[in-house]
Amino acid sequence: MWVGPKVYSVFMISLFFSSAIMFFIGLIGLTVNYSLIIEWELWGLNSSLFSVSLVFDWMSILFLGSVCLISSCIMKYSEYYMEGEINFLRFVYIMLMFVVSMWFLIISPNMVSLLLGWDGLGLTSYALVIFYQSEFSCNAGMLTVLSNRIGDVAILLSVALMFGSGSWDFYFADLDYNNMLIFFVVVAGATKSAQMPFSAWLPAAMAAPTPVSALVHSSTLVTAGVYLLIRFSGPIYDSGLGVIVLSVSVLTMVVAGFSAMLESDMKKLVALSTLSQLGVMMMILSTGMKELAFFHLVTHAMFKSTLFMCTGFMIHNVGGTQDSRAVSGFGVSSPTLGILLSSTNLALCGFPFLAGFYSKDMILEYMFMTSNNLFVVAMVILGTGLTVGYSFRMLYLSGSNVNVVNVVSGSQDVSWLVLTSMACLFMASLVSGFVMYWVGLPSLSVSYLGGAQKLFIVVASLLGGVLSYSYMQNINMKFGGLKLVETLVSMMWFMPSLSVNSPYLCLLSGQIGFKVVDNGWFEYYGGQGGRGCLLGVSELLQVSQKSVMVKGYMVSAMISGACLFMFY
Repeated sequence: MWVGPKVYSVFMISLFFSSAIMFFIGLIGLTVNYSLIIEWELWGLNSSLFSVSLVFDWMSILFLGSVCLISSCIMKYSEYYMEGEINFLRFVYIMLMFVVSMWFLIISPNMVSLLLGWDGLGLTSYALVIFYQSEFSCNAGMLTVLSNRIGDVAILLSVALMFGSGSWDFYFADLDYNNMLIFFVVVAGATKSAQMPFSAWLPAAMAAPTPVSALVHSSTLVTAGVYLLIRFSGPIYDSGLGVIVLSVSVLTMVVAGFSAMLESDMKKLVALSTLSQLGVMMMILSTGMKELAFFHLVTHAMFKSTLFMCTGFMIHNVGGTQDSRAVSGFGVSSPTLGILLSSTNLALCGFPFLAGFYSKDMILEYMFMTSNNLFVVAMVILGTGLTVGYSFRMLYLSGSNVNVVNVVSGSQDVSWLVLTSMACLFMASLVSGFVMYWVGLPSLSVSYLGGAQKLFIVVASLLGGVLSYSYMQNINMKFGGLKLVETLVSMMWFMPSLSVNSPYLCLLSGQIGFKVVDNGWFEYYGGQGGRGCLLGVSELLQVSQKSVMVKGYMVSAMISGACLFMFY
């Protein structure tokens, strides 16, 4: 059934052990603060040097380790989820190309060579989204690739602007006072990480197979934009664009949280939670704390990929449907899945001593400590509460048997294949935050708030739990005035409609301009009108020159003199 099982297994094992080695080297590099940059020249033109650069510092190596670990576990999981798939070999090849593109993006400090990995991610992600080749997946893939092309154009423009900075390496280029370049980099990062107003493509990309969502749309592709902005965090903060990034990220976090509270598609619910956590990363990144953003990036990748894998198991056991109203009873029928799902959801909420607790607690403490206005603080508290809300809602829908269509009571427990593929990521969801907090990033092992101020985070989480419980029990949701708000939030504030219809609006305006301007005014007063005028003058000259009378020559002379007078 599988093509080349030995090669496939060897590659998975190689990725797994490579991730362990990279984590070890990355922690050592973080301790000694050592970086290695390899650069070779391709060709030079006067003072411009075209080169390919590779950077190996603690950040790139730790991120490479996390990508290798998640890729190896998801490839093992694909044996279960893609069992019986005819085009499994094609699926494996595309996944491998995606992982290689991600490697190249992580270790490239040069904007020209980074563009290869950036475009490779866009191309392979499009191929993975349309893998099932249905109308729904093709539409989702087109929305994904067109949204990401905006970021590709922004990267191209930033490459052009970096030509005047002395280098295409963001380590050596002089980026001070180059606000236009930094703006294009921010736009590129916002499109790849699905920030507002480019948020519609991430929920739509859930048309891809679940292993693709676990790898591409939780821990690699969407975090590539955050990783790019981490590399440019200093110039972004110095240029004053941090306020814009903060506003957009907080808005993304809240909008995604509200939409997740009303989403019925199980995979889209997890995707919206990813979108909310991307807003958290961008939010702390806007304040210049790139280490905290990277810390949350790595820990989030661990438990979110596990959460997607649990969702895929539930989808398989209910006949392939993704409707959360058809999912229930897993807390009794599959106790192992209940433990995995509840633990990863608690890590997402920031439950004490799990992976998400260490990063989210420091992020929220730092945001409450900084001199932000009251609106930003209120939005941060609301986004934190919504995180707890939609996490508990997912547990409620999957574990209970209330307000659902079918009750899965005869489902089998998690198979050994699924359990072995999820074991490493599940353990990382438990201990990765502790290891990075106390061993990896000792400089961040501080508390920004003390005493009663720490209760702000607990109160925000409890408010989110109350909101979730109130919604699931249909309390305060029966008024007609709130029905419009519920519809608006469930449609994600019309972002999908705007993203889909905006190309049609551009095409319509182009069609009107072509008919009215090009084929209308320009033709009537331009090409065709000028042609008719010249034909009339030419006929008049021909008639005058046919006459042998003196008056014919006089007319020709008068016309020629009039033309010379008009032009000179």
